[in-house]
Amino acid sequence: MNVPIRYIIAAAWQWTWLAIVIGAGVLLTFFPMGPLVIATARFIRSPEGPALASHEPKYIAQGSSGLWAYKATTWPLLRLWNNLEDGLLGEPSGKHSAREKGNERSVGAQYRWLIRNPFNQAKRTSRLLACYVNDCVIDWWGNYAVTDKAPIVEGWHFCRATDKATGRVYYGFRRVRANPDGTVNNLVLGFKIRPEHANQVQDADDLDKAFTLRWQRASQPD
Repeated sequence: MNVPIRYIIAAAWQWTWLAIVIGAGVLLTFFPMGPLVIATARFIRSPEGPALASHEPKYIAQGSSGLWAYKATTWPLLRLWNNLEDGLLGEPSGKHSAREKGNERSVGAQYRWLIRNPFNQAKRTSRLLACYVNDCVIDWWGNYAVTDKAPIVEGWHFCRATDKATGRVYYGFRRVRANPDGTVNNLVLGFKIRPEHANQVQDADDLDKAFTLRWQRASQPD
């Protein structure tokens, strides 16, 4: 079934103006908001989970510090630039810590993590910049399940989510193709809505589907 042309036009317009808004927020992460977040951050309880967690053994073996803690700013405006789920010290698993050789609490390591996930809390919590799929009616076209993880499932889907309370509409598109060398061409435009969201209730920590513009031409299927 073909996607109605009026939805394609609406999606292109939405993605354009959102890219401008989010692009400005991303640029401000580099300076001055990122450094200000680091300067004002403190150790607090995560809004989405515990304040402390042990790193996974495999990352400890790779040099992580062994312990994750949630660190973020509580200043109202600066909070938009927090990493909502993980804070400033990387993933609770310890992957970022291992990359930083166990020195993830240094200013440089915190800054590298923050710009890796720029303008994160704003993109995760604003109803303008995030789609809460449990509150939406989902329509979709294309293939139900595609994935860039092994085993690769090629295909595409276009999704349209309508908030049942506000009527706000969100659009998302994804295409996955396998490259001859075994890598994956993965294109994601708009909100990360999937056809399965029409039939599944998402957990509390996976309610929000953020806006993204991402094209990975040769990523590894892992």
